[in-house]
Amino acid sequence: MEDLRGSVVTARLRLEPVGPANAADLWLVHSDDAVWRWYENGRPSPEQAQQRATSMADSWRFHGVHKWIAYDRVSGEVVGRGGLSRTPVDDDWGQIYAFLPAEPWVRAAHRIRRPFVAHANWLEIGWALRGEFRGRGYASEIGRAGLAFAFDVLGVQAVVSCTVRHNVRSRAVMERIGMRYAGEIRSRGMVDGVEGEQDDAPHAVCVLLQRDWPGSRAPGGPVRPLR
Repeated sequence: MEDLRGSVVTARLRLEPVGPANAADLWLVHSDDAVWRWYENGRPSPEQAQQRATSMADSWRFHGVHKWIAYDRVSGEVVGRGGLSRTPVDDDWGQIYAFLPAEPWVRAAHRIRRPFVAHANWLEIGWALRGEFRGRGYASEIGRAGLAFAFDVLGVQAVVSCTVRHNVRSRAVMERIGMRYAGEIRSRGMVDGVEGEQDDAPHAVCVLLQRDWPGSRAPGGPVRPLR
């Protein structure tokens, strides 16, 4: 029987944990013109997508969470990928500490240290849609599902989201799902008007704390984990 732990359905989408079986669909998303330009210096190869899918499956196995592939519930088409991931305990992600409460849970590490040492009590959320599905509210639907999974299923204390400063569409989604702008960090990414990834690209950071989570009152309704 297929292991459905971590799978979720929303009003229009089926969200399936990324694993090796989803590698071709992950490649379909990340090779799309609307996606790869934000993440890559060029389109990823199918082999790179396979490696990513395997890595994501490891995080689902050891950390209990990572990204989903989003499928249309009716047609089965690949809409995009999105959801949550644990953040490494390192200097790069340590920049986020300034935007979180000065409490011990912020720096605590997850008890399982594979496939990497990760923060235990807060997660990163993100989304990427194929070009033909943009502008229909799917990113917000994935985002709200991710927040519900983070707070109502995993019970974390906070969710953060980061995107390069000039990605106004993604920043709008963050605000639409109830996250609050907190400030900026510098990390590897794209800089407006500059070709290729840069080591110190400015990233906008939004945060939502568990205590501020509106739960099922959020627009779009609740999500249903598949058990």
